[in-house]
Amino acid sequence: MVEVTNLQTQTELSAFAHRRITMKRFLRVIMLWILLLPGALFFLGAASNQAVLIANHDKFPVLLNQQKTDKASADGYGLIDDTHCLMTRQTHLNALADIFDFKEAIYSIGDLMMELDGWLSFLPFVWLALVINKLLQTDY
Repeated sequence: MVEVTNLQTQTELSAFAHRRITMKRFLRVIMLWILLLPGALFFLGAASNQAVLIANHDKFPVLLNQQKTDKASADGYGLIDDTHCLMTRQTHLNALADIFDFKEAIYSIGDLMMELDGWLSFLPFVWLALVINKLLQTDY
C-alpha cells in the first residue's frame, strides 16, 4: 500500500510539473506585454512630468521663441501662469519639459507618451485576436 501511495504521489508531481511547464508556455504565448504597453507609457509619461515639476520646485519650464515670449505675459520672474515658467539655463531637466510646439499647444515628452497611451486603446482587441490565433494554432 505504501508503494501505491508513492507511485500515486509521483504521478501527481509529474502532472503538476507538466501543468507548470504548460502554464509557462501559455504565459509566453499570450503576449502580456501588449496589454502592459499602454499603461507603461502612461506611467513613464506621468513620471517624466513629475520629475520635471519636482526638479523645478512645482514649475514646469516651457520653451518659447521670442515672438511667443513677447505675447506671453510673463512676470519679472519668468512665470507664465501658476504652473508654467519660461525655460532658462537655471531650470532643470529641460529636455523633459515642454519643448514640442504644435501651434495649438506645447507638449513635453511625457505629454506625448500619455497621449500615445490614449491612441493605443485598441491594443486589448489586438491582444485578444493574437491570443485566440495562438491558442487555435498551438496544440496543448
